[in-house]
Amino acid sequence: MTLKHLPPTFCWTKTGHESSEDLPVVVLQKEWERRLGGGRFLWGVGQSLGNSAQIAAHRTGSLLALFSPASSKPRPACRKNEDMLLWNAWIDSTGQVRQLPSHAFIVSRATLPSGQRREQHYALVCSSPMELSMGTRLRVYPEHLRSVSTGKALGAAHGTAVVDCIARTGNLNGESGKTGKSYPIALAVELEAPYFVRLTQPGVLKARDFAEVNKATRDGDLATFIELVGRLRSRPPQERVRGFTRDLFDMPPVEAMAAFSNAAHAQPSFAT
Repeated sequence: MTLKHLPPTFCWTKTGHESSEDLPVVVLQKEWERRLGGGRFLWGVGQSLGNSAQIAAHRTGSLLALFSPASSKPRPACRKNEDMLLWNAWIDSTGQVRQLPSHAFIVSRATLPSGQRREQHYALVCSSPMELSMGTRLRVYPEHLRSVSTGKALGAAHGTAVVDCIARTGNLNGESGKTGKSYPIALAVELEAPYFVRLTQPGVLKARDFAEVNKATRDGDLATFIELVGRLRSRPPQERVRGFTRDLFDMPPVEAMAAFSNAAHAQPSFAT
């Protein structure tokens, strides 16, 4: 998706260095997932959106997700060999556990920056009829953003938030009047209802397996990527599903919206 200017309201995500992989590698993985998912794919994030996505989409009629590379330094080389978590399912508003499609590859670090064990993870429900492509001339200035849910400026800990722009149109495009830090927009996609979901059933992803998946991506080897992800996504027999409903990717957008009309109220918010 090509943008000429920033929308007045959007979901902004800073993509960190959690996996120690460059953003182009991650985007190619998501492009493959998009093709395999009929135009829909999931992008893992560490924060809940609460009800802000529903509010924004109802107000504007649609909601875009804009992705920026985080400005923090990459993880030290000694941490690149850490085991990760691979997420296998998501929870709907009724508490039912639904399995993610077999091609979905959503990973996170096993621990939070504080050192505590990671217990929560989420995913944006993204959609694009076109091939994903990186690169725009637009930049985001956090000083000109306000949280849709609180009306306040974003804190440093915000990795994902639905925001309103309060700057003039010219300033949004980085033309003048900028004094604070800015982030480039690397990718823009549309979000579909239910906009984000809470993930569950994580399994340990060994560093060597994670490296194999990323190597297949860098080599452009889609067949190997599908085989590896399918094997890694096979659930251990000790994991139990609390219920079974149709897969997210089998649900048309209108039906998905109905199923998740109250999802945000059942999910904790990590906004600050």
